[in-house]
Amino acid sequence: MAKRTNKKRVADKAISAAVGAESGAFIGGIASGGNPIAIGVGALAGAAAGVYYGHNGFVFPENCIIIPARQEYMLNGTPDWKVVGLMGESLQPTGMMDDIYQEAVVESATVTATTGKTKKRSTKYTRFNKRYKFRAKRKNESSGAFLKARNQAVSKAWRTR
Repeated sequence: MAKRTNKKRVADKAISAAVGAESGAFIGGIASGGNPIAIGVGALAGAAAGVYYGHNGFVFPENCIIIPARQEYMLNGTPDWKVVGLMGESLQPTGMMDDIYQEAVVESATVTATTGKTKKRSTKYTRFNKRYKFRAKRKNESSGAFLKARNQAVSKAWRTR
């Protein structure tokens, strides 16, 4: 995935600021009854909020139930769907940020793929010990006695090879 340029980052911030300014101006206009100063202040606050919140995640301060915005004032019935947001979970922005998220996913996948555990190579003695042919265990011989005899034979064969 291609790296994001500074122009792309600035454009994304400008878009989120414009959306925030539009929302802030609308809210300021409604709250003040059309006062142009309140509309300007609302637009400025909305732009600042758009720049800040448009590129930062949100951590839930308490457990929340999230429903679709169009069903916010529904009096009867249940919403189409619900999502439970537990305290401490984070909500990441989407939309303009999808390409950044994909870059992060690809980078984390390559980091985890390259930092996997490597198998330790066995020593020459261990390989010799595995290949060594020894007699079968006798019926009246204990496992411990058989392993002791085998290890002694391997050790002697290793020294004399």
